[in-house]
Amino acid sequence: MPRRYIHINSVDDIDTTKLTLKTIENRYIDQSGRRYATRFNIRTRKIEIVPIALGREEAIFFKRQAGGIQHTSENVSQEKSSERRVHPNPMKLPSWVASMGIEPKTEGVDLQSFLGIAEKEIQRNGERFRGLIQSLKMSSVLEDLKDSNQHDAILEITNIYERDIQQHAGRVQSLVVEFMRFPKPLASYLGQIDRNCKKYVEKLDVEKQRRYAMGYLLSGEMFALLRGSLDLIEMIENLTKEAKVDRLSYDRKSAFESAMQTLEFLKQSQREELAVFLGLLVSVDVI
Repeated sequence: MPRRYIHINSVDDIDTTKLTLKTIENRYIDQSGRRYATRFNIRTRKIEIVPIALGREEAIFFKRQAGGIQHTSENVSQEKSSERRVHPNPMKLPSWVASMGIEPKTEGVDLQSFLGIAEKEIQRNGERFRGLIQSLKMSSVLEDLKDSNQHDAILEITNIYERDIQQHAGRVQSLVVEFMRFPKPLASYLGQIDRNCKKYVEKLDVEKQRRYAMGYLLSGEMFALLRGSLDLIEMIENLTKEAKVDRLSYDRKSAFESAMQTLEFLKQSQREELAVFLGLLVSVDVI
């Protein structure tokens, strides 16, 4: 069942000064079908309004249900026209993606540019994560921490990186290289698409089918890669938040500061990469 939304005329109707901890979880939808959530920004100590990036079909559903919309013949005609352009069964985004409320970045995003950038950026991020782990090791701030199996924290972080990030990164890179340099016949890719989507996809022209299939097949590994990256970043943040930096020697303190700079960069870049990938999925009509 679609989540219950509060109908508003526009985002200006949301008064953040009146929100409480109980009502901050409310969701809103305006007359154009755009959806919003509110969240507390820890840095600014203020409540912010953020757009919710989900599938377009659900937005059409809520637009129909929104109170106060005048269903003139012109509006009905526009909705029917809109329905014909929208995938009848868009990919359902993972709940963790939806909860982040990240707006897809569609400007300047297309399949070829995304593939070219992704091939290089995934390699660079791998180097950044490995450098981060090495800097943490050199700083010694985690040397006394153990997990439930008495493994030290650096070993555990390394294992998580290899399992939850590097494996998926390798698969994404393999797909990118294949799509760019050694593409298989289109029928091979279409055969891997969910059968509920296939009827819609087969009605597209050949080039749109190809772009759709590639975006669809990238999504599983890309979402797994980004989720693994964000989870590891959060884990490191939690492990290092009470680090006694003042007690470190100059060299170890420098290593720790370098690690934290890399961590912050990765945190921001992963959110940006998620926005770009969501934009790609919008551009190829997967979501």
